[in-house]
Amino acid sequence: MGSIAIIGAGNVGQAIAGHMSIQGHDVRLFDRWGHDLEPIKANDGGITLIGELEGHGKPALLTTDLAEAVHGAQVVIVAAPAFAHAYISKELAAVLEPSQLVLFQPAVLGSGVELARMFGVAGRTPSLIAETATSLYTCRLREPAHVYIGAIKQTVPLAAVPSADTPQALTILRAYFGDRYVSGGDALAVGLTNSNPIYHVPPAVLNFKTVEDVDRRPLHSLVTPRIAEVIDALDQERIALADALGVKSGSFWDFLNTAYGVSEGSFAERIEQGYGRQAFPEPDSLKHRYFTEDVPFGLVIWSSLAAQIGLSMPLTDAFIALTNTLCGEDFVASGRTAESLGLLGAHAGSIRAAFIEGPVC
Repeated sequence: MGSIAIIGAGNVGQAIAGHMSIQGHDVRLFDRWGHDLEPIKANDGGITLIGELEGHGKPALLTTDLAEAVHGAQVVIVAAPAFAHAYISKELAAVLEPSQLVLFQPAVLGSGVELARMFGVAGRTPSLIAETATSLYTCRLREPAHVYIGAIKQTVPLAAVPSADTPQALTILRAYFGDRYVSGGDALAVGLTNSNPIYHVPPAVLNFKTVEDVDRRPLHSLVTPRIAEVIDALDQERIALADALGVKSGSFWDFLNTAYGVSEGSFAERIEQGYGRQAFPEPDSLKHRYFTEDVPFGLVIWSSLAAQIGLSMPLTDAFIALTNTLCGEDFVASGRTAESLGLLGAHAGSIRAAFIEGPVC
């Protein structure tokens, strides 16, 4: 059995902590403020899983001390929201050792590059760094300390920074998750496969009245045939960015096939097949992660990198502008950009090198 630290006690963090505890691993669960740990303590010290996985897993340690959580852990999984990655990376760069593996699961484009830069700033030898574009677990908290597992994805692409470390990362993770993680090539390719903004943002924005009314309809039920065409058009801009950066990226529809085995029917029908059984609700507030994460750490970084190489992404930029106004936020100012990754003014080759070889600090 191995030792694994989970950073973040939300949906994904609790799903991983519960599953790994049931499997018998030494699990440490970190929550910065401790609020999400109290219900776990009250639930006989454990996390109840229902759905595709069932059981009650008890982490060995529940803590608000990051250094305590990661000390001696073979694997450190960052399962925190994207807006917390910069803070967490700075803290991890001060305490992680080179022998440890840190996995952003899920990451957003540039999470691994950002952590590698933080190690450089701190003047320390980096740990092994890897990331995925999506969570292995499709899950939601049904009530405190009770996680519904809608699905465990068949395979999830993973890449390390630098990419030469990917085989080593996969070998380490196999003891915990079997063969569900597969090589995604490099962190640029993996980061650009993040389909959350593609699926989440268009139906949420184009049905915004239902958000304001807190209807909490299943998100997939808001995807009409025409909205599915918008999803596809937004996806084509992401694919164009990948092509311009020298990356071959599959489509959102390829993702549905890989993750859920869905390959037949119209675009709207495929979304129904992939997400209908889970029926996760649409956003119920302007602070929902479909806005506060998928826009500033998804659409914004795509648009920012595209701007460095002179690529136009009009639909992407339109959704950024719309959500800025609808949510009363400046997601460009608060999000991840080429500048925040040290890539302002970089050409396509330099951007690609930062993701494949690691950033120059």
